[in-house]
Amino acid sequence: MIRNASSGQSTVHRVTGPGADPDLRLQVRDGQPLSIAIVSGKGGAGKSSLVANLGVAMAEMGQRVLLLDGDWGLGNVDLLLGLNAHHTLHDVLRGQRRPAEIVLRGPAGVRVLPGASGSEELANLDDFRCETLLRSVHALVERGDLLLIDTGPGLLRASLRLAQAADEILVLTTPEPTACADTCAVLRALAGRRLARAPRLVVNRARTAAEARAITRRVHRWSGPKLGYAPELVGVIPNDETVTRSIWEQRPFVLIDPEAPASRGVRALAQRLLSEAPSPEAPELRAARDPRDVAARAA
Repeated sequence: MIRNASSGQSTVHRVTGPGADPDLRLQVRDGQPLSIAIVSGKGGAGKSSLVANLGVAMAEMGQRVLLLDGDWGLGNVDLLLGLNAHHTLHDVLRGQRRPAEIVLRGPAGVRVLPGASGSEELANLDDFRCETLLRSVHALVERGDLLLIDTGPGLLRASLRLAQAADEILVLTTPEPTACADTCAVLRALAGRRLARAPRLVVNRARTAAEARAITRRVHRWSGPKLGYAPELVGVIPNDETVTRSIWEQRPFVLIDPEAPASRGVRALAQRLLSEAPSPEAPELRAARDPRDVAARAA
């Protein structure tokens, strides 16, 4: 089932399609949505940059953050943070390294599990090897960690499987009509899988808040009737030249200029996501512990 996470709503949407192995879920606290996957319909939407900067922003807010570069064939989160990975998840897949041996320490104390760049083997993982890699990552995550996952763009099976394992999915889009069309395709593909909650939208490179809302309405028109729910807009990252500067300098833009429009957008998104994490006493958490709820997900 999919839970509609819109503010003040608890609507439950049932979906069809291949179910997730419950053991694949990357939950690090009982029922709490602390594993967040960022997906996009096409490359170039700014997904890896968002993951890197969101991770740093959350670390500065006191969170213990682990970044998983799940764009396994073309990983570059480490580069965006000014890091140099000598070993990657490719070495883990081949049994040459354990996940703990490849972890890098980045700005604000974020930890990074680097993906490989140019690895065809990682880019085309089958379900069994994807599951094996996920389990090895799960063993590394400690209680209280916040796991951010950068996935490969588009409809790659391994990317969808990785997103499905997370507690929260953010679908990143941009104002271009082609990006919106690809976003709708990803939402439809995810709707055929059993998810912890309904995917939500983040609009990147928006010139105004009004433009971001217009993009959201367009996605609703194009995909809402087929999905059975309207994806919620949860974050807006303004168009900002500081982002381009950060890529060239290999430094997070939230550190280059904390008051830049893009930095403020990322911090607002971080604050919202953290504020929504349920406390141990929350009804949502008690429901997630209910064996009947687990059974419903597996059905």
